Amino acid sequence: MAEEKYIEKLNELLMGENLATHIYRRTQGLQEDSQVAMMLERFKQDHDRHAEQLKQRITELGGTPKTNMGMAGVMTNLSSTINSIRGPEHLLKQIYNGEDKGVHAYEDRIDELDSESQDLVKQIMREDHDHLKYFKARMEKEKKERNKDSSRLH
Repeated sequence: MAEEKYIEKLNELLMGENLATHIYRRTQGLQEDSQVAMMLERFKQDHDRHAEQLKQRITELGGTPKTNMGMAGVMTNLSSTINSIRGPEHLLKQIYNGEDKGVHAYEDRIDELDSESQDLVKQIMREDHDHLKYFKARMEKEKKERNKDSSRLH
């Protein structure tokens, strides 16, 4: 019976990983900034791996991994496309916020998992925290470049 609860929580986390992968895949081709596009590809690969790890753990517990992203996926897809077109600054901010929400989703559920699943989640959270650091640094760089460009215009 406990496995059912663990499977449910892991499937919730899997949905977030699938959503992240989808967003990275969708926006990286629209991104004209090659450095941002490369960063998005690397993070997409991380989330692909995280999704596979979660699927494997769900299967080990006797569950069936769920891959549907639902209405949240449709809405996030639309806003990420718009922000990608608006430029790197808007896209980075949206993806940073998504990564941050993902980390919080893991933090909110970790105590409701078995110890082996907790170990997996801790590993994923460490990588996602690294993503947040990279995004923050890149957003700062975008801000400095924007300020430098605007000071040239005046």
